[in-house]
Amino acid sequence: MQDDSSMMKAVLLEKLEASVGSDWFEMDSEEIMSLLEGVGAGPEIIGDLLGIMERHPLDDFGMPGVMVHYIENYYPDYLPQLVDSVQRAPALATVWMLHRCMNGSQDKAPLIRILTEVANNGNADNTI
Repeated sequence: MQDDSSMMKAVLLEKLEASVGSDWFEMDSEEIMSLLEGVGAGPEIIGDLLGIMERHPLDDFGMPGVMVHYIENYYPDYLPQLVDSVQRAPALATVWMLHRCMNGSQDKAPLIRILTEVANNGNADNTI
């Protein structure tokens, strides 16, 4: 059985995903992310946020936007999840995030390899 906090997180994440692509996404996402932090969300929701980006690969989540800022608070710990996400289902937002990580990395070769794989991935949208 989920506790109240876990249930609230799940409801807020559903609300966040439902607002993707709306004219009000930027404002909605700021409010929802603030509420998520208020109910004690931490790094455990990174996978959920990346999943939202995966399911909406061409949507604009901001530059970088509140979701990306939230995830990046956990650098470098979130990097393995980001790499998995990009390899599983590349999205504009996640590929852009990986590129941001590469810019700050001492060892760029592994991240360049992943970005090259994405560029050659026939399943990825050509926009990505």
